[in-house]
Amino acid sequence: MSILAEATTLATTVDATGATFWMPEAASSVSGKIDWIFEFINVICYIFLVLVTVVLVWFAVKYRRKSEGQEILGEGPTHGLALELTWTIIPTGIVVAIFWVGMIGYIDLRESPEDSYEVSVTAQQWSWAFAHPDYGVIEGNELHVPLNRPVRLIMGSADVLHSLYVPAFRVKQDVVPGRYSSLWFTAIKPGSYQLYCTEYCGKDHSKMLATVHVLPEDEFQAKMGKLAREYEDLPEADLPAYALTKLYNRCSSCHSLDGEVRSGPTFKGLWDRVARGEGAFTNGRTLQEYMGPGGEYELPENYLRESILNPGKLIRENYANVMPNNFASQLKPRQVEALVLMMKHLDRLADEGWIDEDGNVQQPEMPSVNSSASRDVENMEEGG
Repeated sequence: MSILAEATTLATTVDATGATFWMPEAASSVSGKIDWIFEFINVICYIFLVLVTVVLVWFAVKYRRKSEGQEILGEGPTHGLALELTWTIIPTGIVVAIFWVGMIGYIDLRESPEDSYEVSVTAQQWSWAFAHPDYGVIEGNELHVPLNRPVRLIMGSADVLHSLYVPAFRVKQDVVPGRYSSLWFTAIKPGSYQLYCTEYCGKDHSKMLATVHVLPEDEFQAKMGKLAREYEDLPEADLPAYALTKLYNRCSSCHSLDGEVRSGPTFKGLWDRVARGEGAFTNGRTLQEYMGPGGEYELPENYLRESILNPGKLIRENYANVMPNNFASQLKPRQVEALVLMMKHLDRLADEGWIDEDGNVQQPEMPSVNSSASRDVENMEEGG
């Protein structure tokens, strides 16, 4: 049992490691333990690979048939007690040691500290939403966490099976529809780290990425305070650019900015199509029937707002009802307003450099606070 005791001690005391051939640089409190177990198993595999290969080659050379006329004896030893005990006891001890140190790490990762900072995670095709209940903040495809403080992720899926994986933290957990799952970590190095979905979840699975930003406690508090009020403090004129840079990433997997056909209608030209009442629905009616005075949506803004808050009410022809109904719960009323204004002024945002030719969101060198899109919003408000 001395092997078990030594392995247990090492597995529970090893610090975080640097980048290796197999792993990126470690950045969480548990990564050192996991890396040690990984290397422990790897070394065992290397040893047995060399041992078996050497014995195989040696036997092949030593017992090869040296000539066609060589007589092959049919009799030989049929039992070797020492050999059988050796290849039974030693591998059994190694397997038990692997199980033991692995179990310790597994149990540790299942039970988060009581003072953990909690984040609610919603996975959906093909984006991540991270809610901070303590601050009333919801982030899309970005997650800010405090340094040297346990963080517990409580995760759920809005559609299919997903899996959250942060290689630098050495943590991974499936996100299953219809139930909650959780994982925890303590980030020990400030910086930005890639988060992946590692369960195939549809055609844009490879694009279901997010970034985890680890900040010192004071910077984290300041960031949460800023995120909690940033859209509330913005003037109406800046809401379109805010929605494009901060909210569109939750829509980008299904709605393009350059006309590309995806799971949902492209945002390019959407405002003009809605204003003209173009398009038909799976219920057999056209958008024109719903628009105008006396219609259900007198203004285009009302239709766009309803499409965000209640996406399953009217389904456009040639599209399926795939937009999660809980999307509205991830947005505050002012954020919904910002998305509507973004769609309305998308062409002008593109002209001002917020969108490149490939439909990617950009950050112009000079924020266009007094842009034409902003002036139009102001004029719209002044005109009632």
